[in-house]
Amino acid sequence: MKKIFTAVLAGTILFVITGFTADQNPEAQNAEVEITAPVFDPRAMSNLFADISGMVGPSVVTITSKTTVTGPASPMIPWGFGFGFPNQGGTREYTQEGLGSGVIISPEGLIVTNNHVAGDADELLVVLSNGDEVEAKLIGADPRSDLALIQIEYDENLPAISLGSSDDLRVGEWVLAIGSPFALRQTVTQGIVSYLGRDGVGLADYESYIQTDAAINPGNSGGALVNLDGELIGVNTAIASRTGGYQGIGFAIPVNTVKNVVDDLLQHGEVRRGWLGVSIQPVTAEIAGQFNLQDNTGVLISDVLPDSPAENSGLLRGDVVISVNGNRFNSINDFRNKIADMDPGSESELVVVRDGRERTITVELGSREEDPATVVSNLENDYGWQLSELTEELALRIGAGNTEGVVVLNVLPGSPASAAGVQPGDLILEVNRKTVETVSEVGDELQRAVGDALLLVWRRGSTLFLVI
Repeated sequence: MKKIFTAVLAGTILFVITGFTADQNPEAQNAEVEITAPVFDPRAMSNLFADISGMVGPSVVTITSKTTVTGPASPMIPWGFGFGFPNQGGTREYTQEGLGSGVIISPEGLIVTNNHVAGDADELLVVLSNGDEVEAKLIGADPRSDLALIQIEYDENLPAISLGSSDDLRVGEWVLAIGSPFALRQTVTQGIVSYLGRDGVGLADYESYIQTDAAINPGNSGGALVNLDGELIGVNTAIASRTGGYQGIGFAIPVNTVKNVVDDLLQHGEVRRGWLGVSIQPVTAEIAGQFNLQDNTGVLISDVLPDSPAENSGLLRGDVVISVNGNRFNSINDFRNKIADMDPGSESELVVVRDGRERTITVELGSREEDPATVVSNLENDYGWQLSELTEELALRIGAGNTEGVVVLNVLPGSPASAAGVQPGDLILEVNRKTVETVSEVGDELQRAVGDALLLVWRRGSTLFLVI
């Protein structure tokens, strides 16, 4: 699709600057200096938005769905004066209707949308911008990213949108959102990119959203977020709202994620993600101090799964990963996304800090449905626990097998142990990297500690580091 390239900034402003020049030449006083500066042209910007809307609009469709769900029969049967009695009729099937948007990404009728719009539907109907209604079939879906790919058959080539790159985005860029909020087809709203890489929203397993203030409402899900070249840069997904309507915070899945998911669905029928085989936790200031790190960037490997790609490559518990393939990351979710975005069998170059020194380790990634990364947060300081040596009965109760260590029986709320993240059922394996098998050994090592102490605990099949 041809890009729009409209000039919207032009003009010259004349400033008069009085004072000495850099060489302090008195004769240069009161010199007039002409500075070219941009002048905002609202009409040109308005024309640009109108051009983008006209070009991209036909690529955005409305999707209606019907899904058969099973639920309880009417729980109460009316019986005069508003009273009723429980219905013992069991369950019944209901038809649930849904509404969303989609974006045509190929002339042959491939349409990308959200999984929550189309992934579980029994019937899908696509309404084109010209009003034609066409039945669609599901090609594949990926609940972990909340994306789905559907296809329609049409007599003519369809107007496919141009795919941009979400890697080139900057906070503050103007964007347009196009979709069908409240079934109002071909609705266009305008805003800016408010944030990049937003995670921890809780909408999907793999999150790195484009946050925007372009108005998004129910029905916009699966619609297009486009840049000023008319390119797709994101698929609108959700809003943060206390009312259910627009409140200035919307989220879109970056187009680079969309490309990866679509390619996998077309080639393999499923999304394949790289797998490392480690449990990880954030590097807090306390953890950084214990591991002699200069700052608290990166992620700490708290456990390495047996016979995993991580173990086979030589990664160790206690390594701090600071970059993946030469790229830094901002959070645990960002790290997980970088690993997951790579194909199983591909090589990843990790820079880790071990014993205060950086080293590069190359890992051939495996494939697994889910990386069991353990995320631990809010680790703080100093005690308030009840400990016991590990007995056969306790080992059976916590599922620890024959592992040796000291069991945490109870943690007092608000205590230093609680603040450190210690939980009842934890098995303390090490204190300051010294193996402990008795309560007295735990006490001895804590007494020797100067300031904070580093604990290695076993919890539900994985190990993690805590600072107390």
